[in-house]
Amino acid sequence: MGRVVARIAATLAAALAAAWLTGCAGSLPSIPDTPAAVMAKADALFDRESYFQASELYRAFLERYPGDDRSDAAQFRLAESYFRDGEYELASVEYQILLANYGYSSHAPEALYRIGVCFWEQAPKAVRDQQKSYDALAKFEQFIQTFPEHPLVPEAQDYVRRVHRRLAEKAMIALRWYYKRGRFQATLIYCDKIIDSYPDNEFYVEALYLKGTILFAFGEVDEAVQLFSRVMAWPEDLRVKAYAEEKLKEARER
Repeated sequence: MGRVVARIAATLAAALAAAWLTGCAGSLPSIPDTPAAVMAKADALFDRESYFQASELYRAFLERYPGDDRSDAAQFRLAESYFRDGEYELASVEYQILLANYGYSSHAPEALYRIGVCFWEQAPKAVRDQQKSYDALAKFEQFIQTFPEHPLVPEAQDYVRRVHRRLAEKAMIALRWYYKRGRFQATLIYCDKIIDSYPDNEFYVEALYLKGTILFAFGEVDEAVQLFSRVMAWPEDLRVKAYAEEKLKEARER
């Protein structure tokens, strides 16, 4: 736990220093004398989209009045300020602090969902390491399982599909590399990875087709036909469906 806290503190310090050095901080707001006044001013700045100034006041509120009943709201708005400003690394840290310190809060479900979004926003293109995509997927799935009736569930499910597509694209890069070199056992491993784990995207359909092609070449015609049929059942018009149709004709002529 100590290491995690230290890592969070280091992340915050580095990100805040970067914000100051790039000149995006703007002028610091004055801090009112009462907790209600601090929150009111912070909320007014937040509503005007002055997110850095708002974040400074929410942070001041949390430092001065840690036991106040509005602390969870201040913590959430602090995270939201960073999120709205595109500071996703900082925002994810603050959302995690909310879950750790104020797990009872009505803001906890949205904080969990937002952590997933923050990880997704930090994920690079498919050719690079996808740890952030895996982290995002874990958070979205946790959110959906923990709060199945929450109104943000449909949006979380859409993000799951987007993450699946990114991870399927990553796996497809390796799959194509092995397939072009005739390394079919390795190709089948990646086909199964995409088919079993990342459905509902065009790479999933391509994996079905390539697995069917390999099995067909090795005489496993029945299973290949099933895979080609699944390709043909895909609702969208993809080029690979024409290839699957040709393979099905070939299989019927045998």
